[in-house]
Amino acid sequence: MSYRLIKDLIAYRIKFGSGFERELRKIIGLGECSKQELMDLKEQEFVSQFQNAFTNSKFYKNLYQSHGITIDTVKTLADASKLPIIDKKTVRENSADILTRCKLTVFKAYSSGTTGTPLQVYRDFSSTIKEYAYGHYFQQMHGYNLGDRVVSLRGTLDRNTLSYVDKSNNVLYISSFHLNTNKIDEIYQLINDFQPKVIKAYPSSMHILATELLKTGRELNIPIAFTSSEVLHGFQRDLVERVLHTKIYDWYGNAEQTVAFGQFDDCMYREFPLYSHTEFEDKHLITTGFINTVFPLIRYKVDDVVQLAPSSNGICVVEKIEGRDDDYVILKDGQKIGRLDLAFKQVNELLAAQIIQEKVGEIIVNIIPDKGFTKLHCESIEQNLRNLLGPDCLLRFEKIETNQLIRSDKGKFNLVVSQLKK
Repeated sequence: MSYRLIKDLIAYRIKFGSGFERELRKIIGLGECSKQELMDLKEQEFVSQFQNAFTNSKFYKNLYQSHGITIDTVKTLADASKLPIIDKKTVRENSADILTRCKLTVFKAYSSGTTGTPLQVYRDFSSTIKEYAYGHYFQQMHGYNLGDRVVSLRGTLDRNTLSYVDKSNNVLYISSFHLNTNKIDEIYQLINDFQPKVIKAYPSSMHILATELLKTGRELNIPIAFTSSEVLHGFQRDLVERVLHTKIYDWYGNAEQTVAFGQFDDCMYREFPLYSHTEFEDKHLITTGFINTVFPLIRYKVDDVVQLAPSSNGICVVEKIEGRDDDYVILKDGQKIGRLDLAFKQVNELLAAQIIQEKVGEIIVNIIPDKGFTKLHCESIEQNLRNLLGPDCLLRFEKIETNQLIRSDKGKFNLVVSQLKK
């Protein structure tokens, strides 16, 4: 037995061992609770997390006392509004003091850093296992079971390795860095021979795979697709589902472990019971995580701009994740315009696009056209952008190849890449 296989088996048993099974049973059991029972449990978790932070975290003790808050201030969920909101800058500057336990008993984790310096947070074994359990609960609801064949395009492999099969998990890993014209024949054969039931990937990686397959006239049949870690744009979903003959279910969460929403058949995002408490303010989620007690984040403002469903019967239901604050084009008058994916949605002959902004009031529209793409399609996109950005924004179109799409060090993709000086 090889060293790599032994390592995979050990990792599998740690990740999906008795602790994971126990947490998964708890989450499944919550599905039998009434709405009122869940609210009562959420209230208990919120108060418990507040008391934990107040008692054991140097940062929170100082913050709350400076606001005249005592340990008796929060007794119900209605008291949440009495607590100050914190943001990413606050966490970055105070991460060590937020901890409720010694650093030796926790380990570091990082956000993707697509907005700049990655945010350093802390987790322990318990919060990690709970995260796995919630993620699997979501995927199990949509037809995935442990042991099903999976192809993963999530940046696990580096630029030096094209593929690897983890036999203990039944996962075929494909390096997202090799998703290009030169390697697509080999990648297609690997996936087709493996016959996966599920594909897991960043939306952009899955989209690039579909784009390259379509260029060669190939398609795959992978019934279930799970995306995460990036905004899933409508034009990406349309192409991927058509080429891979799949159904995409998107997961929305963060490295800070303060929010977890899953997308369902109606394309709405719903929160999972007792993962966190979410509030909505100025198009942003204000989140309080429950699964991580060693690094509690209470009333933490998430950068992403979201759109709530018009009517959700008192439950937080998100219709669309619009993107981060800086996923916008800035016009000459200072106005920020988002949701630019709408400009590309009806153009089926377009394989991919990315908007680059280097100057205020000007954008470069990089496009990867399909074979049937014509000048009329380009004019249609330009008109759609004009409707969104107005007549004064300067537009320049550039034809590019897939490997010219701008991505982060971890392979993540943003539709709008702002290169404006801060």
